[in-house]
Amino acid sequence: MEKVNKKITELVANNPDSASVLHFLGIHYFNYTEQTLGEVCQQQGLDAALVMRRLNESAQLRDKTQINLEEYPIELIVEYLKHSHYVFIKQRLTYISSLLDNYQDSSAIVKDLKLIFPHFFKDFVEHVYDEEDTLFAYILILRKLQQSKQKITDSQLLEKIQQKVQGKTIAHFAKEHREEDNEMNGMRELTNQYQHTNQNDLHAKVILDALKSFEGELKIHAKIENDILFPKAQQLEQEVLSISHS
Repeated sequence: MEKVNKKITELVANNPDSASVLHFLGIHYFNYTEQTLGEVCQQQGLDAALVMRRLNESAQLRDKTQINLEEYPIELIVEYLKHSHYVFIKQRLTYISSLLDNYQDSSAIVKDLKLIFPHFFKDFVEHVYDEEDTLFAYILILRKLQQSKQKITDSQLLEKIQQKVQGKTIAHFAKEHREEDNEMNGMRELTNQYQHTNQNDLHAKVILDALKSFEGELKIHAKIENDILFPKAQQLEQEVLSISHS
């Protein structure tokens, strides 16, 4: 119960990730600079034991190793990646956006981030939805064809596939994906690798740590697509095309 008696800002300073957990429990740490966790829970009508359990669970989840997606069928891998997209947009980026909107201090870097982040957010959402509507949709069509052993002879089906992929193969998608610039390059360069220039500015530290953590998740996501999804999808595409040409 030691955490209950600590100031919210002390908990966040010791573990910036805790700010995200508190955020989704309705506690915006920057509004409670002088209050303890117990005091805030009482004020908000929250069960302090439940809040502490969520904080501990979050720390444990981050320590767990990545599940082995290679063992799963491709449609489940696609669903896993789509769920990751949802988490990125509805949780990670929405949280960072809230942190930036509520920043009141004087950091020039954070002020610049407040200007460029909305554009990054918009571009990221468009990229995600485009990937789901083209690549993922194509993979799921191929999977259905594989399961039904159906040849691609129906003209309407051919037209539907061509509309989804604009004439591209999985190899084209894979090449484009590997050649894409890291979406976070601009913000990483602006913040000098997410370095905290003012250790007394806790809010800026939380923002930069959240961006760094998000980039780490993006790298894992991209690795899953490059190392697992694309090889499986290419094999699937070849199998479906071989059935159609037989």
